[in-house]
Amino acid sequence: MAKLASLVLVAVLLAACAGPQPSLYAPLESGDGYAEVTLPKGLYRVTFQGNLATSRERAETYVLYRAAELTLELGAESFVVHDKLTERLTRVTRDWTYGPFGYSGYRFRAHRYGPSNVIERETTTYRAHLTIEPFSGSPPSEGFQRHEARAVVDRLAEEIRRPPQEAGQ
Repeated sequence: MAKLASLVLVAVLLAACAGPQPSLYAPLESGDGYAEVTLPKGLYRVTFQGNLATSRERAETYVLYRAAELTLELGAESFVVHDKLTERLTRVTRDWTYGPFGYSGYRFRAHRYGPSNVIERETTTYRAHLTIEPFSGSPPSEGFQRHEARAVVDRLAEEIRRPPQEAGQ
């Protein structure tokens, strides 16, 4: 019984030490992932939302990869980028600390009582957007950044981290 208890304790401690992992390359489902929307005139808006551990660079890499992948799915060879935007979404949360015995953490401040310390935590996530126009042959518009979809997929494939496949797939 003692072995089992110590094994469970070690497992819990190891799980507590593991921090959040960057977003995986997957469809948007539980707050992070990629999505796309069809716009008028043959345009598509591709988005990748990262989690707290996803860097700006990873979000931008994943959205570019998804744009190339979508282009190939549509049967096109290349795409031009009409617009790109990376949003930095910052959230500040406040927690109040109290002493170990309830009221011991309170201090008299400006004629009122309150918690002794306020802890602010700032978290940042990144959301990258691309507006693309897939095409084959000559580019539909001049002056826009042009990408060969197959070359983008081949160049970025090693940086893409996908979720593990479930059994039976």
